[in-house]
Amino acid sequence: MFREGPTEAGITDHKMINPMKNEKTQQDPEGQQERTALAKQRGEVDLSVEVVLILVFGMFFVLYGLLVFPMYAGVLPYSPDSTDGLFLVLVSLQIITMGKTPFGDLRRSWIVVLIGTALAMLGCVAVFIPGPLTALVRVLAGVILVFGGISLIVQLFISKDKGKTWMKAGGILRQLTIALSIVYVLMVPVGIISLVGAVVLVPGITEGPLVGVLLLAFGISFFYLAWCIHKATSLSLPEETKAATTVIK
Repeated sequence: MFREGPTEAGITDHKMINPMKNEKTQQDPEGQQERTALAKQRGEVDLSVEVVLILVFGMFFVLYGLLVFPMYAGVLPYSPDSTDGLFLVLVSLQIITMGKTPFGDLRRSWIVVLIGTALAMLGCVAVFIPGPLTALVRVLAGVILVFGGISLIVQLFISKDKGKTWMKAGGILRQLTIALSIVYVLMVPVGIISLVGAVVLVPGITEGPLVGVLLLAFGISFFYLAWCIHKATSLSLPEETKAATTVIK
């Protein structure tokens, strides 16, 4: 979910969002070519782990936004523990698998993996046993979204080889910058909602529907980001790889 783009989608020298500077791809271009060619030959969908996780984030928030309306109307029950706990599990997956955090990319050391694992365990407990961890998981989710969004948007445009450069380059890099900006900006109000406990539970006529629309927009922005990352990664493949995949087609 978090990432800074193709120097790197997910959702950032935040690996939570940066395909083009994937260290593994740079170090093993031939292996990347073989994997891509083999995937094409088998008729498989050539999606990276990062893109898949960002798509899952998108599905999570789109479903959440759609379900807010019946939950607000009292038609469906609502468990904030399960919602926030599942979100923490999704964040932990990005941390463990890629070292991508809401505050930037980190080397996937044992400490980082352990932190991600602890976050996943906390999220699972919140899902399985609603009640005891309500305040903790809600605050964690809010902090991750609010401060993560601010941190990522600042890094995106302060770094010389990211936002400003990509916007000037145009094409898919400009779209990637726009997609990242939308995701990062929307992280802040969604996080504030989590911190103040405003989802569904706040009295009033408009809060529930407005929250639902915000969550839907947030989820859709992840789909756009996933497409931009996948496209940018595909275009960054060596010419030999493109030629090979063209022949296989």
